Amino acid sequence: MKQNQMQLFAQLLFCYLVVLDHYQPSLDYKFCIALQYKRKNIAMSNGEDEKINGESGAGMPSISLQNSCFNKNWIAHLNQEEQISHLICLICKQIANNPIEINCPQHENMDESLIVGENCLKNFLSNSNACPIEPHDGCQYFKVKAMQRQINELSVICPRQFQYDVQTVGGNEEGQTAGTVMCDFKGKIKDLNDHLKQCPLKLSDCWFKPFGCKYSDLESKLQDHLISHMKHHFDLVNQHCQ
Repeated sequence: MKQNQMQLFAQLLFCYLVVLDHYQPSLDYKFCIALQYKRKNIAMSNGEDEKINGESGAGMPSISLQNSCFNKNWIAHLNQEEQISHLICLICKQIANNPIEINCPQHENMDESLIVGENCLKNFLSNSNACPIEPHDGCQYFKVKAMQRQINELSVICPRQFQYDVQTVGGNEEGQTAGTVMCDFKGKIKDLNDHLKQCPLKLSDCWFKPFGCKYSDLESKLQDHLISHMKHHFDLVNQHCQ
């Protein structure tokens, strides 16, 4: 075994000693993995978006609050129908995110406000240049900032807890019965991004993701994975050394 391989395996052994010692990680294990990762010139991802690839024990869905419209049943969990009925995106039928009002002259006789989510409209127009309300060219629209402020003030539970309940109760979003409460967050939509960074249901990647392990799960379950997949992790590292 080459000297650099021996050094790397010694570092990995230290990492596992950390795991076995009641899972009290220090910065040292992160340093040793990141160092070898850098040497192999593999770009490390520092993004906040969660993605589940391959093995995942929790089966928690990815959460994105940046573009897509909001799940109506999730919003309705803490809000009355009359509070949100005028916020529905006409394209996806969910609660509009970054709401846009369509104001084409062809629809000026319509009494209702024609609201769509920004991302939904963008995707619709990219596939068809026609207006989503009626088939004509030259769709006209504008952002409704006052409505976005109203949406930002809506009260919600943690979206991860909501999806966990949906999955564990049987997949019925509407009228669901709450399952095990793992995150008790209740707050406003505008506060969600900060909450999701600290949420107990936040997924953690395996320490050996830099070497190809695709496991992602709740942090509380990461220790079991590290212990039960020790040989697999050593094999992954060995492949990168060759």
